[in-house]
Amino acid sequence: MNGKNKRRWPTLLAAAVAMQCQHALAEYEELPTLVVEGEVMEAGTASIQPGAAGTLDAADLLKRVPGGNVNRNGPLTGIAQFRGLYGDRVHVAVDGMALKNAGPNAMDSRMSAIPSALIRSVKVYRGVTPVSVGLETMGGAVMAESRRAEFTDTAEWTPQLFATAGWSSVNSGVYGGGLLGVANKNYRFHFSASHEDGDNYRYNDTDNVKYTNYDRQTYQAGFGLRRGGHEFGASYDHKFTGSSGTPSLPMDIRWIRTDAVNGNYSWALSDRVKLKTAMFFQDADHEMTNYHLRDAPADKTRWRRNNTDVTAGGYKVALVWSGIGGGELEVGVDGDLATHNAFVTNPNNAAFFVNLYNDINRNRYGAYAEWRGEPVERLSLTAGVRYRYTYMDAGKVDGTPARLMPAARMLRDRFNDGDRRQDQHDVDVSFDFNYQLNESLNLALGLARKTHAPTYQQRYTWLPLESTGGLADGRVYVGDMGLDSEKSYEAVAGFDLHLDRIGFLEGVYFEPRAFYRYVNDYIQGQLETDPTVLMAARMMLPNGCPNNPSGDTDNCVMRWTNIDAQLYGVDMQGGFSVGDHWRVDGLMTYTRGEKISGKDDNLYRIAPLQGRARLTYSIWDFAFSGEYVGALSQDKVADYNNELKTSDWSVVNVRFQYQPSYKYVQGLKLAVGLDNIFDNRHADHLNGINRVRESKVGLGNRVPNPGRNVYVTLNYTF
Repeated sequence: MNGKNKRRWPTLLAAAVAMQCQHALAEYEELPTLVVEGEVMEAGTASIQPGAAGTLDAADLLKRVPGGNVNRNGPLTGIAQFRGLYGDRVHVAVDGMALKNAGPNAMDSRMSAIPSALIRSVKVYRGVTPVSVGLETMGGAVMAESRRAEFTDTAEWTPQLFATAGWSSVNSGVYGGGLLGVANKNYRFHFSASHEDGDNYRYNDTDNVKYTNYDRQTYQAGFGLRRGGHEFGASYDHKFTGSSGTPSLPMDIRWIRTDAVNGNYSWALSDRVKLKTAMFFQDADHEMTNYHLRDAPADKTRWRRNNTDVTAGGYKVALVWSGIGGGELEVGVDGDLATHNAFVTNPNNAAFFVNLYNDINRNRYGAYAEWRGEPVERLSLTAGVRYRYTYMDAGKVDGTPARLMPAARMLRDRFNDGDRRQDQHDVDVSFDFNYQLNESLNLALGLARKTHAPTYQQRYTWLPLESTGGLADGRVYVGDMGLDSEKSYEAVAGFDLHLDRIGFLEGVYFEPRAFYRYVNDYIQGQLETDPTVLMAARMMLPNGCPNNPSGDTDNCVMRWTNIDAQLYGVDMQGGFSVGDHWRVDGLMTYTRGEKISGKDDNLYRIAPLQGRARLTYSIWDFAFSGEYVGALSQDKVADYNNELKTSDWSVVNVRFQYQPSYKYVQGLKLAVGLDNIFDNRHADHLNGINRVRESKVGLGNRVPNPGRNVYVTLNYTF
């Protein structure tokens, strides 16, 4: 980032005073909202164990949410997916912050920003997402909260302690973390830290997946005060990721440094009116290479080092009036500003460079109004409208290929002379109805129009490169500055059935949802026909597609394009108890994604029918569980990029947990588990394809899941 832009940031954020990001919305949990906590074997919650994906990635919690899933490109690179949409289409707020990925391939994915050792909860909206939750929520919203000290009910200072540690055999992974805090009814202070590292994980008895090693540390300090109708909170968060693999991407992580500061303030102006404000600021730097972990290319002219950075911030101001039409009206303004840079070099050639992204700005400004209440008896409604203005611009670019290759030079000049500034004006509308038919049955219906502006990669990738926000399909892409915003028309319908007893079954619950989404101007790659782009690609990729060296280069060059698409499916969760000791819980997810404009095709990276079921037996201070997890085969794959089909698979996991009820050790929790008991080799359809030539996993094959894994975890809360 140039100095001029660095100096501009404090001015921009200071001008947007009295700010609030999405954290303020976490207070409102409507009935269709699902909260997943980092606990185990309790009704209505979900768990995460070491080794589930070769690491302790909090993104794996989404696999335990109906409709949720994860696109995985590496151990710390889990990209959130919900009902078939993924990446930036899914709004992910981490402690209220809409953090940005430091790199253009989402190596530091937002869902992985909180280590699972310190995660407190993950909230997902199963109905349509209220417009108040975020600036862009076309693909739903995920609200992740980390542990912190909590206010108490007395003036007496109370210490608060949390400590955790664990080990997993599949990758010799270890982790440790904890929180130390002190609080009373008016003040709270805390400090937390964590460390995680692991080797390449095994997918059978003898072979491992290169490169799936990882190393990460986090630190956070925060405080808050609450007095006389005022509440203020602030925190500072630092994360450092060391050398970590991303086998489905062309490079690996050498390091990522991220610093983030956030603050929030609320004021009860009267019994009926409340002001809520918050802000955040983020600064991140990232270096990745294709030579420091995996075998370096034999041709030293192909060595690459990519240094990227992002400076971002956000704000929100909201007023909430109660007693409006028998409900509550929230009116707010919010904004989100981000500047991205990426600069590619070769350590063997000081003259080589590619200014891939230069001073890219993607700034969003919004205003919304939302009403929540009960217009008639038993019917609750959340209705809202949002306007969003998206401003995007880019600086001029250059690079050695443009100086040596006529085709690349033409692409550079076309980009620099083009209309790089783009303005989008979009409107979102959402309605979420819930009708309480009786004490046991609630009917749910959601209707929405949601929009999403193009990402900076989709607009401003000027050379055919694998810079795709983590798409990881082995193709190279060029951007299109004239892309339109995506416009989604969505309906979600279902019901929540909760019964105290059916025969000998107790605590019965069943919560299905069916959804349909038509997306006008959906953005995906289409085969490039521009002869200048194809000529540049042939010179830059003389051996063909990155994942298929014998392939025709022209068949792997794509341009981001607006098409029409539809997604539909069903997801559900349910469970029941038998007596005082037995409990059954399960979930199922099915999503279908189709391209419906031009030649019919399937959308990329859509998982098949999958589910999990868990049987738990608890007695005294002990709990035992067995879990079955499986997926059907997926043959409805995207032809446009030769997406691989996957076979059906299933695994069985078991877990033992001890949580003593004795005085002084009531906060202790010890767990021992065994995942994938039968050591089944299998691959999740949303796993990326292998890019590492020296791996025993074939080049271009889907990366397999971990094999048999023994793990131990220990938590203590005081």
